[in-house]
Amino acid sequence: RVTTFIGTLRRDQRDENSTVVIVTHGLALRLFLMRWFQWTVEQFEATRNPTLGGMAIMNRIPADGRYRLTQSTLDMIGAENAPTTSAIGRTLLRKAYTRELLSNHGGV
Repeated sequence: RVTTFIGTLRRDQRDENSTVVIVTHGLALRLFLMRWFQWTVEQFEATRNPTLGGMAIMNRIPADGRYRLTQSTLDMIGAENAPTTSAIGRTLLRKAYTRELLSNHGGV
C-alpha cells in the first residue's frame, strides 16, 4: 500500500514547490519513511513510532530534488542510524508511478 501511495503522490503532485501533508498512524508513517529513504529492516526496526500528534518533516533539496528528514523528525522517531536523505529523489517516484500505471492497465 505504501508503494502504491508513493505512485499516487507522484501522479497528484505536479508542482515541484507544492506542500504535501500526510496524516497517518505511527507505523504507517515509519513504513512510508522506510520505503522512501530505502531503510533496511534493521534500520526500520530501530525506529519508534512518533509521539501523539508528532510531525515528520521531509525538506526538498532544490539542487537535486531529493528529500532530507529534519533533525527534529530524526529525534522523534529515533532514526540515528537510518539514511536521512532520499537516495534517488524523484526517480523513485517516477518508477513507482510507472509501475502503478502499468499494473492498473494490465502491462505488468
